[in-house]
Amino acid sequence: MIILGGFAGVISKDGSDVVDLVLRMLSKMERKGQSGCSLVVGRSVQRGLTLNDLSLGLKRDLAMGHVGMITVREPQDQQPFEGCRRELVLLHTGAIYNYKSIRERLRDHEFSTETDSETLVHLVGNFYSGDLASSVAKALEHLDGEYALAVTNGEEIVVACDAAGVKQLYIGENDRYVAFASELRALGEIGIEGKRLLPGHVAKLTRNGVASMRVLALPLDEEVTVYDLSEAIKRYSEALVRAVKKRVEGFNRIGVIFSAGVDSTLIAKIASEFTKVICYTAGLKNSRDIRYARYAAEKLGLKVRIRKLTPEDIERYVPRVIEVIENRLFNQLEAGIPVYAAVEMAREDGVKVILSGQGADELFGGYESYRDVVRREGYEAFRRKQIKHIRNIYRETLERENKIAMALGLEIRYPYLDPEVVRVAMQIDSKLKIRSADDTLQKYVHRETARALGIPEELAYRPKDAAQFSSGVFDVLSKLVEKYNLIVVKKED
Repeated sequence: MIILGGFAGVISKDGSDVVDLVLRMLSKMERKGQSGCSLVVGRSVQRGLTLNDLSLGLKRDLAMGHVGMITVREPQDQQPFEGCRRELVLLHTGAIYNYKSIRERLRDHEFSTETDSETLVHLVGNFYSGDLASSVAKALEHLDGEYALAVTNGEEIVVACDAAGVKQLYIGENDRYVAFASELRALGEIGIEGKRLLPGHVAKLTRNGVASMRVLALPLDEEVTVYDLSEAIKRYSEALVRAVKKRVEGFNRIGVIFSAGVDSTLIAKIASEFTKVICYTAGLKNSRDIRYARYAAEKLGLKVRIRKLTPEDIERYVPRVIEVIENRLFNQLEAGIPVYAAVEMAREDGVKVILSGQGADELFGGYESYRDVVRREGYEAFRRKQIKHIRNIYRETLERENKIAMALGLEIRYPYLDPEVVRVAMQIDSKLKIRSADDTLQKYVHRETARALGIPEELAYRPKDAAQFSSGVFDVLSKLVEKYNLIVVKKED
């Protein structure tokens, strides 16, 4: 089961009722075609198909809720989920890949569903003895997944997200309220300016305000131990195959956002060993992505769906994508439009999970600026820049793509950002990633791993080409900057 959508919560600082505020926040995240919602008032729970069904008639200074539940098998599988003694209530989005093994260790707990979400509330409850934030922090150490969650004991709310920041949450406060939401617009609805909950952080929301702390981090500071190419390929390929396998397990088909570059091609090839794969490519007619997508699909026996965009199509996407990603930055929009069109096709096909190749460039040195750093400052500077970029990938890329997928009712997953893949990548010598300052193709060990796993050389060594250029979106969007008040800024290094 996949449960998607938006969730939000409010605590009043002055004891006033906040139920109507939460319903207003949820209404900002409710979307056509998505059904199901819930409301938690203190520890009382109500579920319904639409927000109009939520009529508890209760008043409390603490409430939270969820809207947009997808693929719910049974009514009891709907969010939120309660612990054994009903002292904790939890909302959750994302996926916990090791939830079955966790359930095995919680044999003294009574489960009423087969969901990973219910496993979460029992895991938190297993550590709970009055300190909710500490209990959530301890639970996160046991999780393997991409997630955001909120849990309450009726007196406070604790929110958290995964180490890579795949799933976004925002927190904030004003003179009267403390609140969280999965979309900025929901906080703005009640007059709160939200800030992002940082990756791997837990935040405690009480009547006194917000306090956050980091409890998880991606393994970016690993000691370099792999200097041999053969060993690097072996370790990396094993970690990546495991990362892909657990992200597609249980699904009879999945989608891949497909530019036919080495990153997405490798993910699609591995995934096709475990389930049916449909690749989705969007771009202007005769764009490089479309040409390569057809070629790659034919060479690897993959099914591909292509959407040929016209300049008029791109202009129609502009206001839609701005609304979804909550951003007017040119570079975010130019990258977001081909992704939106690709995910839209997946929704039309009824696909529920789509994989993205984001993260490989940061881990293996795919950007031209990395080669420039090697030339000017050496490999240590290159590694420092890698680490900086991976730590910031949540705001540069993941947030945009996750919002698009959520808006269209899909779950997006990132095999390259699996902690074990990150760990192996950071243990590999930088000279196996960029062999010299003259290595114009870069990502050497990544490309050689792709070849070892069956990707033809001409695809494994396709030059790096940003999606906005290879899809043809950049030139069209450049003509629309003034019309849509797009913000053009130099990307931070």
